[in-house]
Amino acid sequence: MINRQRRPPLFLITGTILGAFLGLILILMFPVRLRDVSPSSLAPEYKEQYRLQTALAFAASGDIGRALARIELLSDPDPVRSLVSQAQIALANNNTQREARALAGLAAAMDAVIANRSATAVAVDTPNPGQQGELATPFETGDEGAFYVLRDQKLLCENAQQPPFLQLFVFNAQQNAQAGVQLTISSADGNDQFATGMKPEMGPGYAEYELTPGVVYTLSVNGVEAIGGLQAAACETASGDPAWATWLLLFDATE
Repeated sequence: MINRQRRPPLFLITGTILGAFLGLILILMFPVRLRDVSPSSLAPEYKEQYRLQTALAFAASGDIGRALARIELLSDPDPVRSLVSQAQIALANNNTQREARALAGLAAAMDAVIANRSATAVAVDTPNPGQQGELATPFETGDEGAFYVLRDQKLLCENAQQPPFLQLFVFNAQQNAQAGVQLTISSADGNDQFATGMKPEMGPGYAEYELTPGVVYTLSVNGVEAIGGLQAAACETASGDPAWATWLLLFDATE
């Protein structure tokens, strides 16, 4: 008895080949184009490049608001930790020291802004014990009788195009950012008064003042002298460019 193998009908084979051929033509004529792809959809290696370019841009411009907005598009669970981890990897390579400093600098700046935001959010959601059914003001306001001490000071050198600045953050004893704290900066040219909270995008406890090179300043917080001998300082950025440094001061209220 002869066994005959069953073969598929010829029209099925022809149809399959013809369909594949037409599909290839359509792909070539109408290629898939991705538009408006979110950075959060990038592969891990491209996310690293995105963080690095953002950090380098921040090192050049000092625009923390723009850098923060860009990093948030990655939707990292912990954006500061991601930057720090990438900086540590770059630090291990002698050829990527500049990248490491840029990543670490952005991580530190973001950490300060995020902490300030968190302090403000806590103040917003904390009920005022003196008034049932009402919420506290969106942030703590300065107490006229409060006394503030300098907790930390740093000299930042990041932007070759930026003039010398004094930047400061003021917190109360519970580490809530305080708006409305009166500040006086004195020099041989006279006194200037300003207050925290004038730049809401940086947080209620933030204030800044542009320094004039060659002038020595004394800063008073709430009418009490807090630090003297402040003056514009020249520095060199991570890329080797000459620049004016920024003084970053952190003040806490005492109990």
